[in-house]
Amino acid sequence: MQRLAKPSDYVLQEVLGQQMYLIPWEPRMCPGNPADDPELGAQLYNEFACAAAQGVTQRSPAEKTADIIDWAITTPGEAARSLAADLAATYLGKHQFRMEDLEQWDEETKDYRSHLIFHNDDIEGISAQTVMGLRGRAEKC
Repeated sequence: MQRLAKPSDYVLQEVLGQQMYLIPWEPRMCPGNPADDPELGAQLYNEFACAAAQGVTQRSPAEKTADIIDWAITTPGEAARSLAADLAATYLGKHQFRMEDLEQWDEETKDYRSHLIFHNDDIEGISAQTVMGLRGRAEKC
């Protein structure tokens, strides 16, 4: 049986130099853990826990990274273009997604960029064709 979270369950702790709320009994990083806001975190975590209880499996980190790259290439707008440029620069070793940059991220890509913090090295292994797609997208307005 999966335990659900209440906002009062969260404990404020330092995570990668940032104050964030964590669920004490949940060792995994997952939706809602950690969280900036316990109310929203509890909602996200409970949706995740209910889906897991119903047999819905979460995508692997590599699959999530591939989805983010695809989104950056195919989605119109400045937020996607900027993310594509940062992904291409990361592949070239000229950029890294870092927690310290959290305040500078736009809201539309904040979730994607926070995932990529832990997958900078994975980006270096993407295909040349994908990198060319990212670079092409980074040049379009």
